[in-house]
Amino acid sequence: MFKLRMIILRIVGLFVSCVLVLIGILLLRHSSIIPGIVVTLIATVFFALIAFLNEKYPLEDDAALAFKPYLIPVLFWIICAAALIYSVTTLAGQENSGPSGYWTSAAWIGSLFFLIFGMLWIAHWKFPKWEQIKDWFGQNKQEILIVTVLILVGGFLRAYIISLHPFPWSGDEASIGTEGSLILKGKVTNFFEGGWSGQPNWSFVPTALAEIVFGQTILAIRIVSVVEGTLTILFTYLLARELFERNRIIAILAAGFLVAFPVHLQFSRLGVNDIMDGLNVSLVLWLVVRAIRKDRPIDYLWAGIAGGLTFYTYIGSRLVLALAVFVLAYTALRQRGYLRSHFSHLGVFLAGIVVAIAPEGFYFYQHYNVFLTRWEQANILSNHWLIDAAHNSGLIIPAFLWKHFTDTILVYISNPAVAGCFNSPLPYLTIIGSILFLFGMGYTFSKLFEARMMTLLVWFWAVVFFGGFMTQDAPANSRLVMSLPAVAIFVGLGIYKFSDYLLKAKLINLQWQKIISAIIIVLLVGQNIGFYFGVYYYQNYNEDANGELGQQTGLELQRLGTDYDLYLFGIPRVFAAFPTTVFLAPDNGLYDLTTDKIGSLTLRSGKGNIFVAIPENRANLTAIEQKFPGGKWEAVPRKFKAEVLYYAYLLPPK
Repeated sequence: MFKLRMIILRIVGLFVSCVLVLIGILLLRHSSIIPGIVVTLIATVFFALIAFLNEKYPLEDDAALAFKPYLIPVLFWIICAAALIYSVTTLAGQENSGPSGYWTSAAWIGSLFFLIFGMLWIAHWKFPKWEQIKDWFGQNKQEILIVTVLILVGGFLRAYIISLHPFPWSGDEASIGTEGSLILKGKVTNFFEGGWSGQPNWSFVPTALAEIVFGQTILAIRIVSVVEGTLTILFTYLLARELFERNRIIAILAAGFLVAFPVHLQFSRLGVNDIMDGLNVSLVLWLVVRAIRKDRPIDYLWAGIAGGLTFYTYIGSRLVLALAVFVLAYTALRQRGYLRSHFSHLGVFLAGIVVAIAPEGFYFYQHYNVFLTRWEQANILSNHWLIDAAHNSGLIIPAFLWKHFTDTILVYISNPAVAGCFNSPLPYLTIIGSILFLFGMGYTFSKLFEARMMTLLVWFWAVVFFGGFMTQDAPANSRLVMSLPAVAIFVGLGIYKFSDYLLKAKLINLQWQKIISAIIIVLLVGQNIGFYFGVYYYQNYNEDANGELGQQTGLELQRLGTDYDLYLFGIPRVFAAFPTTVFLAPDNGLYDLTTDKIGSLTLRSGKGNIFVAIPENRANLTAIEQKFPGGKWEAVPRKFKAEVLYYAYLLPPK
């Protein structure tokens, strides 16, 4: 035992002394003289103490052999710590703009890789041999085939006519596209900084990569959500399989339902980052549950890194890390001796979180207002929203809160999913889907204290509470996306338990249980596809006149070219610099006009001009024609409604 302690002391001492001396030097270089001197002295004294102990108690041959395998991992971790400290101190020392921003990001990514390399080295990880891969495929070929089909079908449903449906393109989508364009143009190099809506710039990198392939188009923005939504199907399957003791039937039913779940389809096809909530929660919880089952430090590392990386995506995903910690805490409560026997595993989990989250966490520490931006804007307690909303509804606050809660929870089974980037006349689930969802949740409550059931319930209700009840304008569809994989698992569990009841009542055999389950899921998928690509599309429930005008004027400017300026009579309803117009026509002049500005208006020399007026401002175009004659009139209709979207007066360049 003494020898083991000496080996551990040497490993920890080497690591700590190297890290501390690096921190001290960096503090000194950033003019933090007193803290820098203190940390440097501590590091020097600590190293001297370790060196003294090393001389007084030299390692024997067998102890040296035991120490040797840890030397390279420790060196990896020292490099990891150095790279991480560099990235954090760089963020602390300047605005981190220009090329230095790329180096900061590279250092952080390097720290993650060196942390992983060290753990893989200790685990003696090796690439699996080709024969092992073949054997694995052979043993699981049926399951792999089913999951592949689900992913392909889910991907197709999310990519089908993606540029046309949902219509129109939203301003939020365009804002994200613009952020991606700024990254490609080199105008954004600090990826840890908050961008549009307070989201870290890392969340816009996938859009930037898509724009490299597809250009500055709506396809480039939406294809990112298509991929993320499709991956959610895979990780929902893996999570359900892990939760229910590798029960493939429940996992297939859950993933199969998610394939065509209308509200999930909608957010998988919108170029906003909300869909990442569902992907993050299914991925991280799968990794956490898997780590508990496999009981290997490396699996805890994957879970920790994935949990930390959620802070770089959509704001709602910050709840995911809390859910992951809850699952581990509940496991520690339920399993006697878990903390004592898994102390090192939890340390690895924490190390993964720290290395993953450190630079972004430091940025949020410096800019806590950015971290809280969306919460401060959207929670029911901000800006007297609760008091004002209760007063306007004619209800006392307790009665209003009850209504607010029921508006949130009943959107799953009975209330229409109005507004919130969906605006469906129906609830999330069909009648059959609602019944099975309630069956699944009811069964889960019946086994409440099982870790897997507690995980599902806390996940679902935490999202309902923090993303729904505690935020304004219920039902907040975009803030409930994280709950959708859980809903799919509840539905899958409901189907399975319903058919299992028939089986145990001797009404059917095992083969018929599978057939009935398949019939139910196919029926649900058929209902959902018929609604989303039928009624929902042709009735254009996603309609938004302002968004449609921004899209159509942007496309018209693309057709006309950069030699045209846009003048818009849209106040107070819509403005010329609508995000979609800016994204589609970034190099065109965009100007707002009002009646009182017509008399003093002068046009830019050599430029063509398109004057646009919403229907209620049409008279202004007549005044424009009188001042600038010789143009051409056009009335542009709405796509799905028999009404005029806008009137235009076009003057070619002179």
